[in-house]
Amino acid sequence: MEVNLKLYTNEYEKELIADIIAFWKTHNCEPTEGDALEDLKHWTSVGHLLFLIYVDGLMCGFVHLGSRGSGIDWLEDIFIREEYRGQGIGSQAIEWIWEYIRKQGFETLYLEVVPANIEALRLYHKLGFTNLNTLTLNRSIKKKEVMGEETIQGFTFKTYLPNK
Repeated sequence: MEVNLKLYTNEYEKELIADIIAFWKTHNCEPTEGDALEDLKHWTSVGHLLFLIYVDGLMCGFVHLGSRGSGIDWLEDIFIREEYRGQGIGSQAIEWIWEYIRKQGFETLYLEVVPANIEALRLYHKLGFTNLNTLTLNRSIKKKEVMGEETIQGFTFKTYLPNK
């Protein structure tokens, strides 16, 4: 199986819009086609790169890279269509992105992951994402089921199961 990434250049827009909608549905959101089109515009604006993932010449997902200040060194979003998952495509795409950003002169690739996303944590850890860099904290009035607690620098933080 050959995995390749190509920079998005306005091809396959309808197919990509459907993938963006499917991506957000995996995050328990219900986006409209208009929402997905806005994301596409944002993800292809200055400071962002959008790559399409191909397996054996067929599009099967995307990777969105972004900048949060200094350069494009954040893996913002990755999506693999359901029928292609579990085949190592995500791993190969992330390794491709890692090599790409290193060629651009960056030494670090950043990403964020929700602690309840065990599959993503397993994948990222396997690929060498083992350094804690920042913590994203939130304050919410929603009642959520506690998944666990972590202590960092003497402070205790709770992790929650996602809303289902």
